[in-house]
Amino acid sequence: MSSLPTDISVSLSVNMDTLWKSCFELNNEMIITADGRRVFPTLEYDIKGLDPLKYYSMYMHFDFIDDVKYRFINGNWTESPSTEEKGVLRRVVHHHGLQLGQNWMDRPLSFDQIRITNRKSNEQTKGPSFVHLYTQHRYIPVLTIYERDQVVHVFKIDYTGFITVTSYHSAALNEFKTNSNPYATGSRQHRRQKRSLASGETESSSSSSSKKMKKEPASPTPSTSDSSVPPIPSPTGAFPFPFMPMFPTGLFQPDLFLQQVQLFSQMTQPMLINPFLPLTLFPTPPISPPITPESPSQIVTSQVNSEPAEPLKNDVTIDV
Repeated sequence: MSSLPTDISVSLSVNMDTLWKSCFELNNEMIITADGRRVFPTLEYDIKGLDPLKYYSMYMHFDFIDDVKYRFINGNWTESPSTEEKGVLRRVVHHHGLQLGQNWMDRPLSFDQIRITNRKSNEQTKGPSFVHLYTQHRYIPVLTIYERDQVVHVFKIDYTGFITVTSYHSAALNEFKTNSNPYATGSRQHRRQKRSLASGETESSSSSSSKKMKKEPASPTPSTSDSSVPPIPSPTGAFPFPFMPMFPTGLFQPDLFLQQVQLFSQMTQPMLINPFLPLTLFPTPPISPPITPESPSQIVTSQVNSEPAEPLKNDVTIDV
């Protein structure tokens, strides 16, 4: 159906025309959500008769078919007067903007940008492509063609009408749309079967892995806590080196400390190096070996001349 008779002609594209007719025969329902939902079948048109050298813009809006609110009760639709306040209709301009007539006629005109929602605030917060519709009402999409600021053609067709719902009431319509809509793959039967099979495999693998974990004890792993590190003995406590009880004072008496080190090195060979004592703490000066009672050979005495003394002249020898 069109108005403002001109040479312009509009029709649904071949594929979309077939889908719209099939949905109309199933009493077409259109799901709307708070976040926004695509219109399916898509609003896609073929346009002819535009002036190739003039500029046109395309607008879409959804008009009320009647002033009735529909409710689905006991498998049937019932009617009651609508009490919703009807405001200014939202018009969505095609995202291609102003184009030459030749450009509009060269390709199908698609309004797949539109999202319908039951939340009025989305029209202001989510952008110009969001259109607020009341649930349980009947709407029909309307295409308006402007030549600059003047309306030159208005097009709507009866079998594109639909009832807005939040979930499908017709199982046949639901099956048809989910099998025809490329964006509704989550509802297809074979997709659900694949997901169920995948979830079953996941559950079985998880259960087998849990059983395996129960059967196989965990292998011991080295602890990284500080409790595994042996405590460092205090320098002032018991120590294997005999000179270490005086460790604090020995460091301040180098000679005594070095003598004790030398004594211990003679007692135990090879020498055990104290890991807590830097080797370069005190340079070892050359010292003489200590004098001990057990080593008398180390005592050096001066030599005494043993030459015989000549007798003095005054000496008298008395023979008895």
